[in-house]
Amino acid sequence: MMKYGYVLSLLSVSVFAQQPESGRLEKDTIQLNEVTVRGYETNRPLVETAASVNVLSGKELTQRFGTPALVPALNTLPGVRMDERSPGSYRLSIRGSLIRSPFGVRNVKIYWNELPLTDAGGTTYLNALDVRAIGRVEVIKGPAGSLYGAGTGGTVLLSGPGSGTTAREYSNQAEISALVGSYGLQGQNYSIQTGKNNAALSLNYGHLQSDGYRQQSRMYRDNLSLNGTFAVNSKQTISVMGLYSDLAYQTPGGLNATQFRANPRQARPSTPAVPGSVAQGAAIYQRTGYLGFSHQYRWNDRIQNTTVVYTSLTDFANPFITNYEKRTDQGVGGRTVTRWQVVEEGVPTQLVFGGEWQQNFTVDRNYGNRAGQPDTLQADDELRASQSVLFAQLEATLPLGIIATAGLSRNEVAYRFTRFSVQPVIGQLRGFEPVWLPRVALLKKLGEFISVFASVSTGYSAPTIQEVRPSEGTFNPALEPERGTNLEAAVRGQLSRFQFDVAVYQFKLRQTIVRRSVESGAEYFINAGATDQKGVETQLAYRLVVPKASNFWQTVRLWNSTTVTNYRFRNYQQGTADVSGNRVTGVPPLVTVSGLDAETRVGLYAHLTHQFIDKFPLDDANTVKSDIIRLLNATVGYRKTFAKRWVVEAYVSGDNLLDQTYSLGYDLNAFGGRYYNAAPRRNFTGGLKLGVRW
Repeated sequence: MMKYGYVLSLLSVSVFAQQPESGRLEKDTIQLNEVTVRGYETNRPLVETAASVNVLSGKELTQRFGTPALVPALNTLPGVRMDERSPGSYRLSIRGSLIRSPFGVRNVKIYWNELPLTDAGGTTYLNALDVRAIGRVEVIKGPAGSLYGAGTGGTVLLSGPGSGTTAREYSNQAEISALVGSYGLQGQNYSIQTGKNNAALSLNYGHLQSDGYRQQSRMYRDNLSLNGTFAVNSKQTISVMGLYSDLAYQTPGGLNATQFRANPRQARPSTPAVPGSVAQGAAIYQRTGYLGFSHQYRWNDRIQNTTVVYTSLTDFANPFITNYEKRTDQGVGGRTVTRWQVVEEGVPTQLVFGGEWQQNFTVDRNYGNRAGQPDTLQADDELRASQSVLFAQLEATLPLGIIATAGLSRNEVAYRFTRFSVQPVIGQLRGFEPVWLPRVALLKKLGEFISVFASVSTGYSAPTIQEVRPSEGTFNPALEPERGTNLEAAVRGQLSRFQFDVAVYQFKLRQTIVRRSVESGAEYFINAGATDQKGVETQLAYRLVVPKASNFWQTVRLWNSTTVTNYRFRNYQQGTADVSGNRVTGVPPLVTVSGLDAETRVGLYAHLTHQFIDKFPLDDANTVKSDIIRLLNATVGYRKTFAKRWVVEAYVSGDNLLDQTYSLGYDLNAFGGRYYNAAPRRNFTGGLKLGVRW
């Protein structure tokens, strides 16, 4: 208890979201009252937003850490955990356990420039994105079904550089960069942004590759993204967004404790019964194309509509220990949102309403794996997924600084499964009853820079396609959706140089979906009782200096982000054993991240980040726990502007400077105790950037 008391006495922090950058060469600001939040379609300052929301700017995504990846940046936020078991293999959890996510992103809804990136089957190819092409990340924590559909974890809104600006506000600029690092890390990035009159265009190409720390963990990714905005007239704006990603990464597999202690760099070895990762060429090969269109129409000063449509195609191949999976995902969908300022005077009232529809068609074939090559056909399946959401939200600004919000949505999900590799061919339909999800929130401003809020929201998360048809190869029509209710209260604000955000919540989840695995490592999923999830999330930041043009120190800021949780199983069965009362698998009781950011007038800057992760259970029985993790990262750089248009930047960054052997991503409830995926020991990255504006 002593260590928790000490941490809570510090409370906590983070860098509060900063405004979206109009260009990469622009500086960020950190004024809380200037941070505009897009979540729940409020477009209000953060201090007037009745929800737990964190924002990361482009600088926080690409400057604080030397390696261009979402993982370290997102892990600075309270309540957010992102894993990378091997380079390119992402897992993301918001206020929840990873027992449902052996890999990938589940139970979190993600949007890219207002387009749904999470498909109708619940799959998000987040690793297809290059962080260098992202200008802003906004994380909404807790159930957001009243506006964003099914999901009990949270919602992530991603925006490209310059997103939300008009063509006239775009600056003409270009940037090239290169980096090298330990374990064969290297990459390049090229971007150009231009705007003239009523048209603007942003193009970004990035390449990244690594030999990996472990055996069988090489990775490469090529990413091309395009964002074009065209003002048709004073009322209409059309945008086009395109993405192509070619990603490949090897998967070394989990180790048991003995193997991990003896040689953490080895891949999963072969046994007399099952071949290992190297022998089977275990890897992921993923090509993703995404094309979306957005149309914004401003009827008048009070009513405007944004409608987006998209199509996507992913070609996926996964030579695994026991089989070789080939999958093709084709997705299509759209979303429309209308914002209506119903009342402008007296009690200003805004109504937001709209809908979202998605459909996915998946062809999934499993073959035998003969040393990394597909062999005999084992299963030939087709899956169709459809998902629809209708939503409405009313927000009123009442007297005495009170803002009231009430939202409601109707959610419907259905899957159709057909297996052609058996006779007779029989299709199976799994439909879920439509669910209504309400959310109510009340916020009170205490002066200009401080507010308190409370909210009640409901969550609903249908099984994803990868859960009703997992790698174990069977179709499970009996798997039920998760359902839950979240109660939350928070206070946030700014007192001179001090910023704070403290939130407490209790989330009760029923029909919890959990992962089980067989000896080969293939997984399947079951519903196993309920969980009671209580948490405290705090953020604090203190500016040691006030920026002035004449000062040598332009920015010196201390910050900390802390998450304290008490997640417990309720009415929870593991086979014949009742594990009710145990801690929920994969959730640390304490995570605290602290940092120091400094920038000078001459262009020198430095970032220091320390992360502490307490022990947490790796199995539902709580018989095995992780090691305590302490990570130290430092980045030092120099950025200088010449002739008012040229910008040169150089930096060096060190990660895991305490040289700890640890696992950044455990395989929870793993068969045979193969929990561990070793992360790199002490490593370094250096890079150069050159930018020009005209």
